[in-house]
Amino acid sequence: MMSDFFASSRSSPGAPAGTNGRCGITGWTRYGGGAPKPDLYGIWTVDEMWVDGLLRSPLVNDYGRWRRVVFQSSTAASFQRMDDSFATYGAIVDPNSRAITLTRTSDKSEAARLSFERPSPDRLTLVGTMDGHKLRMQLRLFDRNSFLLVGRGFHWIQEYPFNR
Repeated sequence: MMSDFFASSRSSPGAPAGTNGRCGITGWTRYGGGAPKPDLYGIWTVDEMWVDGLLRSPLVNDYGRWRRVVFQSSTAASFQRMDDSFATYGAIVDPNSRAITLTRTSDKSEAARLSFERPSPDRLTLVGTMDGHKLRMQLRLFDRNSFLLVGRGFHWIQEYPFNR
């Protein structure tokens, strides 16, 4: 009687594992570390920002100035403000025409149309209009090796306290 219970409660072998494996591989290649990187991939630090021809100083209380621009996927761009809050936009980057179209995530209306230039692999210039204002930014690629986890590596056990 007990063996009948266990026999009836088993599912077909391999079906859940196969489905989970396929979903995991699909997620990894579309959204995870195996996904193709966009052309402007990385964290870009805003060195200089001009709005309507005026240079905006990097003041912590300036809500309208960007601190960083992050291109992590081919369909979105995140702008970090000086107060460390983020504004995320849908992004279409066209490397052939060197143009970026940003759309608001809430109402899908166009927020900005920017052209870009890459004078070197670690420099980026964005020029265009955003929310009715003329915008020009000089950006520098953030060195990902300066992240502690990337530069030092992960250690389960600390032989010596690292924070001293």
